Amino acid sequence: MSTTNFNVKEHIVEAQHIREYARATSFSEEEILKLAELYEPLWDELYLRSKDNGFRIRSIWIADAAHQNQSAVLNEEKLGNDPSWMDHPRDLLHMVNHFRKEMPLPLFGVGHSFGGNNLASVALIHPRLFTSLILLDPVIIGQSPTGNGSNAPVASAFRRDLWPSREAAVAGFRKSPFYQSWDPRVLEAWNKYGIRETPTLLYPNEKGSMTLSTPKYHEVQTFIRPTFSDPINGPLAPITNYSHPDMDPSSPPTELFYSPAPAMVLTQLPHLRPSVLYVFGGTSNMALPVFNDEKMRLTGTGIGGSGGAAKGRVKDVVLEGVGHLIAMEAPVQTAENTARWIGQEMQLWRQEAEKFAGWAKIDVLEKQVLSEKWKNIFGGDPRKRKVGDSPAKL
Repeated sequence: MSTTNFNVKEHIVEAQHIREYARATSFSEEEILKLAELYEPLWDELYLRSKDNGFRIRSIWIADAAHQNQSAVLNEEKLGNDPSWMDHPRDLLHMVNHFRKEMPLPLFGVGHSFGGNNLASVALIHPRLFTSLILLDPVIIGQSPTGNGSNAPVASAFRRDLWPSREAAVAGFRKSPFYQSWDPRVLEAWNKYGIRETPTLLYPNEKGSMTLSTPKYHEVQTFIRPTFSDPINGPLAPITNYSHPDMDPSSPPTELFYSPAPAMVLTQLPHLRPSVLYVFGGTSNMALPVFNDEKMRLTGTGIGGSGGAAKGRVKDVVLEGVGHLIAMEAPVQTAENTARWIGQEMQLWRQEAEKFAGWAKIDVLEKQVLSEKWKNIFGGDPRKRKVGDSPAKL
């Protein structure tokens, strides 16, 4: 986090008890994992636009997933090879409860890609937690993201992850076509936090070299989950509801890999309570028009939902010429759209807060007992009714 506009505090908190998959941890299912980014420029740009849009940022809370970045360093000796997208949402909710005194309302969730999926999951677990969500090219689609022209798992599995020095690593990143579209400030943050010094569990004999803070194998395991037997995991076949409880029962397993969370969250979008701003990348393969239209059609339209786009509670913005890595490529445009949305939603939140302030002033006993209107609707005390009187129809 930038120290220009923010005072930075680092916290370590235990993760949610019991992970989604048994092999998410290395030795025991009851292993205690801990939570410790590249979006610094986005937060700085958002801060610079907050006053003009009528809101103030009290604090920004960020948690690396238990198997990624600084959390991966903390948990190095405890991690397994089977992380679930459903673990981090529970960790985030646990974090909010842990730091509740420091996180007063309103709370806004801003998440990119995997993180956008995670925040939607948190809101589905606890519908009133977030006032609004800003989801940046979230991976919420009805098909496996790996089957949509994405070679990310293969690229991660075989990417370079060891350099003789930090200087050599940084030089390599600057030459790589992958990083050319990134905002220079984001690349600077990556050069600082995206790599770490060895020795590590993966490279115990490479003292003084540099490797990735998030081991590349954890990247791959985040993207996809295997359906095949493996020498490390042991025989998983035949697939059972215990080993693969989140496979679509209507689709017999024919692929070697699957990724359940994108489709699971998609099917629950109608019940999403917070308002949502979707920011899509115009050239992202996660944001094809058919995918975007589906999210706009579904989000918030069901029981318990916000009312959806028809009620003005869901909006989308497409950043033309920007790919999936929105926060890395276009932090200024992203912040501009985010700030406008938060400013709008803050006005609505203040109106609701004023209504609740009136409720808070009512006598405690009066708030707990039934009003006379309730009793009249019930038809009064049935013990005092005369013969022939009929109770009110409910």
